[in-house]
Amino acid sequence: MMKFKKIGEGLESLLKTRSSGTGKSLALLFLLLGLLGLVAAAWYVVEIGRPQVASGKDFARLGRSRELTLVLSDEGRGLRSVEVELVQGAKAAMLFERSYDRQGLLGLSGPSRSEEKIKVAPLELKFTDGEAKVVVKVRDCSWWGWQRGNLTELVIPTVIDTKPPQVTILNSGRYISPGGAGSVVYQFDEEVGRYGVNCNGNFHPGFPLPKKGKNTYGAVFALPYDASNLAQLEVQAVDLAGNEIKMHFPMYLKEVKRKSDKIEISDNFLNNKLPEFASHYPELNGKSPVAQFLEVNSRIRNENNAKIREVCTKSQPEQLWSGTFAAMARGSRKAGYAEYRTYMYQGKSIDQQVHLGIDLASTAQAPIKSAGGGVVAFGDYLGIYGNCVIVDHGCGVFTLYSHMNQIQVKVGDKVTPESTLGLTGTTGMAGGDHLHFGVLVNGVFVNPLEWWDPSWMGFNINGII
Repeated sequence: MMKFKKIGEGLESLLKTRSSGTGKSLALLFLLLGLLGLVAAAWYVVEIGRPQVASGKDFARLGRSRELTLVLSDEGRGLRSVEVELVQGAKAAMLFERSYDRQGLLGLSGPSRSEEKIKVAPLELKFTDGEAKVVVKVRDCSWWGWQRGNLTELVIPTVIDTKPPQVTILNSGRYISPGGAGSVVYQFDEEVGRYGVNCNGNFHPGFPLPKKGKNTYGAVFALPYDASNLAQLEVQAVDLAGNEIKMHFPMYLKEVKRKSDKIEISDNFLNNKLPEFASHYPELNGKSPVAQFLEVNSRIRNENNAKIREVCTKSQPEQLWSGTFAAMARGSRKAGYAEYRTYMYQGKSIDQQVHLGIDLASTAQAPIKSAGGGVVAFGDYLGIYGNCVIVDHGCGVFTLYSHMNQIQVKVGDKVTPESTLGLTGTTGMAGGDHLHFGVLVNGVFVNPLEWWDPSWMGFNINGII
């Protein structure tokens, strides 16, 4: 009996010892997990990655007034604050400062990215022209540095330049007509960024003329066909610091007589043409023939002209043609430029549009040559113009060939006056086989007759640029 009692006491003692050891092990485990949690939390709020700052080229020069862009980012705790100063010698001025709203459940984070627009006007801040620097200080939401956060400081060298460029007009034409074109050569006293000519609200980009001198440029410009006066004609430029200059140069306006015509729309014409348009514009199906015609002649015409303007915004900076533009061989003229057309149906006026090219007819499916050297900028079906090719001749000058039965070139092809672009036809809004030929200057339709005239070209374009 005594023996069994000792055995029981021994088992009880062993169980107590194991229980005590398990408790200590669990306590150590919880302590370790707590420490790991604290370390993780500390690592979460005390990360050491610094914010990133990206600045554009605009910081290199500061003009009278300029808007600068800073892109700030932080992949850790996010952005806390930013300060931007302009410093010149001992003088400093705060340009921009911002503290970002805290985010997250506990408000421990900031935004990961922010794009800031900063307006700089050095003269208003009493700075002078010359070297300076922009100092950017960005902090994040980390608790590093006794909760002050990681700091990125970026010093950007800059030059304050508040004087606009000076422009000298070297040569220009004397006369221009509504629907006419002209050119000008001008020179700046410094390097510039954007430059060109504003003619009645239409901006015509310039192009460099290095053979005529340093910082010398030219521009070909156009006056729209419906202009009643020459309200605005000036060289405009913005230098690398953002300073703008405008310089008027004189030209005399030559009036032209307005031409008009009436075109009878027959049921036979509608029956022949409308299926072509409906195949390209399914939304026309189900409408009456006259309603389809009006939609094509107005809405689709406007969309087509918008596409043409888009194509004509990208031109080669050098002159690719020489001499005058060539007209279609043995082509007789059927309709002229800037004719105000009234469309009649069953004796009633149903629409009015303006014809902005010249129609030339020869034999059916006659070959169409390029009017001059250039590069094909467009070649596809284009609504009222049918199968259409647009050639870029450089310096903002384009020619348009439409109603083609067949296109034989593709975008990017280099062409000469001997190059065949395609064949005449009746596609688009054409009542018979012919070529609709147009000339454009930076998307503005002008009178092709001028570009076929050697004397006019010499006095107004080739002899100037």
